[in-house]
Amino acid sequence: MSQKVSDRPLSVAFLSHLASPVSPTGAEHSLALLAEGLRRRGHRVVVVAPGAWALAGTLKEAGVELEVLRSKVCWLAYYDGVSLPRAILNWLRFTLPDPGRRKLRRFLRSWRPDVVHVNCLPHLGGARAARALAIPVVWHLREILPPGSRRRWFVARLAAMAKEIVAVSEAVAAWIGEEGLSRKVSVIHNGVGLQNSTLTSLEARRKLGLPGDGCLVGLYGQILPHKGVLEFVRAGRLALGKEPDLRFAIAGSGPEGFLRRVRGEIGSGASPERFHILPPQATSETLLKATDVISLATTTPDPLPRTVLEAMAAGRPVVAFRSGGTAEMVQDGQTGLLVEVGDVEGLAEAMVRLARRPELRSAMGRAGVSRARDYFSMDLHVDRMEDLLRRAAGR
Repeated sequence: MSQKVSDRPLSVAFLSHLASPVSPTGAEHSLALLAEGLRRRGHRVVVVAPGAWALAGTLKEAGVELEVLRSKVCWLAYYDGVSLPRAILNWLRFTLPDPGRRKLRRFLRSWRPDVVHVNCLPHLGGARAARALAIPVVWHLREILPPGSRRRWFVARLAAMAKEIVAVSEAVAAWIGEEGLSRKVSVIHNGVGLQNSTLTSLEARRKLGLPGDGCLVGLYGQILPHKGVLEFVRAGRLALGKEPDLRFAIAGSGPEGFLRRVRGEIGSGASPERFHILPPQATSETLLKATDVISLATTTPDPLPRTVLEAMAAGRPVVAFRSGGTAEMVQDGQTGLLVEVGDVEGLAEAMVRLARRPELRSAMGRAGVSRARDYFSMDLHVDRMEDLLRRAAGR
């Protein structure tokens, strides 16, 4: 008996707008994990990246094809936007002729996927290349935009080019719905695998060059102003005034100018030796093992920060600003502690509370593991994405 169309393996081309060579973003990790999950289920999968990628090795091990094709993306999808001169420059760069887009179109024509998955809002060129070949587009949104003409402009492109839109959280779906595009949107939270590392906390700290004493609070990810790194440092200083046993770690990549500001903020207060800035890490496993509490202090709406998912999966409680999709993951008082955005004193109090109560940290960590397993597992994520990709492909 011939195989039913609905059961046949899909052919999916994943288009990544980023290819971080050292410290991949949460969006890149999420794309790679989805591609690996579909490949393990027998689907034909290729990831098209714009350059050398730290995740290339893990993709190859999973049997995922990787194609490097540089193409321009539209860097106007930040929450706060940029200055008008910089916005005009970014727009001109995007609209100038792009040989990479023609190469991408030729590649898609030869590879002939059933569906093209466009990762993140900036990859307009990838969506256009797919639509030019009449290939269905699934656009995976991991951004939140504020109201205004810029948001309306992006939504018009989504309406014209996307057959299906995936929002990583209800917070992301809300702004798309406000622009009248709810009919195309499905909310599918990212997935995460449970941590199974045999490293002890002390071994992980030694591996990272960190002291073994104290309750370590970590902020990991991109080191950028809107990620709340300065707010984290200020909260840490306040917390140290009440609980001197605390330590703080920051790891990630960011502009050197802003890193200097962070170092200056640390050096301007008391006990700078309690703060540690680590080099970017390709994976979070060792960082999470070394850390007692994960903090998130993003000052703009954070769509669905992967740091929180990974913290729960590793059994680490979270202290964070109630930003964007964070509250869809963290159960306040059960898997972590949430405070209002910008409440540095409240963040400090949460750090102190968990530093003084190791039994509460353990209970929240266990609850986080259960929540990650029940609501954010990779199997559940791949199930939902597989169904949506089949629908987009007409299966």
